[in-house]
Amino acid sequence: MRMTEEKTRDWPFYVLGSLLGIASGIVHVGVEDPLLTALFVVASTMCLGFLRPRRPWRWTLLVGIMVPIVMLTANLLNYYTTFTRVGLYGSVIIILPGIAGAFGGMFGRRVLQEISFSKK
Repeated sequence: MRMTEEKTRDWPFYVLGSLLGIASGIVHVGVEDPLLTALFVVASTMCLGFLRPRRPWRWTLLVGIMVPIVMLTANLLNYYTTFTRVGLYGSVIIILPGIAGAFGGMFGRRVLQEISFSKK
């Protein structure tokens, strides 16, 4: 029963992760700066990893996979004219910095919990 309660409480964070992933995809398409996109993905996954530290890899996948999806969608809508396969592969690699962000958020949460419990 605990597992279903946890799943029902996580749905707002999945929605937030999807929105942050779409926003990072829009940054990638609109600004066309991969470093800014990577920074946005790291910040998003770090926030989600801090809020929900259990299984942080899911935030990396959720946020990171939205970047190529938004890129493909923008190409299909003829908005993104500089679409190449190399750019698509690069947008998939954006997942790698997201790993550091998600696990960094998880470890940050654990450190803050340890500090707050050690004061008592």
